[in-house]
Amino acid sequence: MNFSINFILKALYLFTILLATQYMSQNHTLAELDTITRQYKNKGDLEGAMKFNVEALKHYENDKNSEGIASTYINIGNLLCTLNRHKESLEYLDKAEKEIKKTKDPIIKSRLYSEYGRNYALLKLLKQSNLIFDKAINYAWKIPSQKQRNYYLYYNYAWKWDNFDNLNELDSMHMMQRKCLKISSEPLIFVKIADQYVSRKIHLDSAEFYLNKALPLASTGKYPIRQKAMALITFGNLYTEKKEYEKALDYYLQSLAVSQKMNSSTDIREAYKAISRTYNFLNDKEKALEYYSKYSLLSDKIVSDEKKALGIAVEKSIQEKEDEKSKFYLVICTLVILFLIIGYFIRRKYIQKHNKSKEIIEEKSIETDELKKKINVSFDEVTKLAKTNDPFFLTRFKEVYPEFYESLITQHPNITNHDVKFCAYLKLDLSSKEIAQYENITVRAVETKKYRLKKKLELPAETDLQRWILDL
Repeated sequence: MNFSINFILKALYLFTILLATQYMSQNHTLAELDTITRQYKNKGDLEGAMKFNVEALKHYENDKNSEGIASTYINIGNLLCTLNRHKESLEYLDKAEKEIKKTKDPIIKSRLYSEYGRNYALLKLLKQSNLIFDKAINYAWKIPSQKQRNYYLYYNYAWKWDNFDNLNELDSMHMMQRKCLKISSEPLIFVKIADQYVSRKIHLDSAEFYLNKALPLASTGKYPIRQKAMALITFGNLYTEKKEYEKALDYYLQSLAVSQKMNSSTDIREAYKAISRTYNFLNDKEKALEYYSKYSLLSDKIVSDEKKALGIAVEKSIQEKEDEKSKFYLVICTLVILFLIIGYFIRRKYIQKHNKSKEIIEEKSIETDELKKKINVSFDEVTKLAKTNDPFFLTRFKEVYPEFYESLITQHPNITNHDVKFCAYLKLDLSSKEIAQYENITVRAVETKKYRLKKKLELPAETDLQRWILDL
């Protein structure tokens, strides 16, 4: 009897392995690849997700499918980032970037820059991370499907929410929070709101309300299992603030179990630290020391790995700046040559038609009138983009006011895109009230930004910023 049962179990095992092998060896569309990878991640099976993508990569390479290869590289980069292996993650993302130079698929490009931004955020390069997330958001807005577009917008807004929180830029943080809430009601949002209350030690009843909404949702299996780990550890933090240490410890241990299932080293480290602290509160010094030792060992390994990845990230950032400068100088040289050529032909034409000077003046007058009309139309167009907070506002502004943009960044090469955007508002002669309305911030925040920008531009105290911008 036992022999028969063992035989049946072995047969079932071999059959399962055969089905899994056949399933993993087949070709998948990019949408299927993304969906299946997400299913693995939602269950916390990062190893299964990795094996699936490595197997899929072989087929895409055999088919010479660049977009498929890039997508698997991005997925592998995502998984490695989750495992806190940032150096390897960035290396795979660099491979993906090379593969998709010719692709026009906005989903792949948005995903790529999202993962770059995520790595940079976890390496504490928060401002660089936000700039990269802005790239991802620009590509996300080009995705035709509203459902997919919202998915990728939410992903980037949520990470920028964290970044602004860590930078203590509260106005921007709340803006990202509102954008996330408009798109989704994932448990992660409720956890993040609760965490803000707990970390600031305010409205603890509200924090508990949001966590009670988050945990059941996170336990359904519809969302990444990491959201459950985050809900559990935030519950632990809540009960620590309430000095209910036994309850806190139970939630921390549950969170640790979920994080260990995912093999997420940063989440495991956080759980170890919280558990050690709680055992100290409970006067169990032996257990406190045990978990603190685990925390220290894991923390040393994570810091070592992050240092290696940080070097790659900084080097890439420097190279990108150098590339931008080279492109800028190339554009300038091209424009100078172009203007010289145009000047030569204009001069030649002028000499040839010297006797028809009156006709030329009339033609120039007509051209000037037409140009004024075009400028007025362009001004209205740019102002409309500003009013709707359109992501293409800055791009269009640079096209309409190239001399202003070039003069600004030539004199102040270190200013950010955010600073340029603010200068653009002033160039359009918008009031502080209008800017506050378009940026969804307070008038006081606008005045603060004006003050900081003026200091950054190193303008004298008596100089009026808006007049300086208009005259530039």
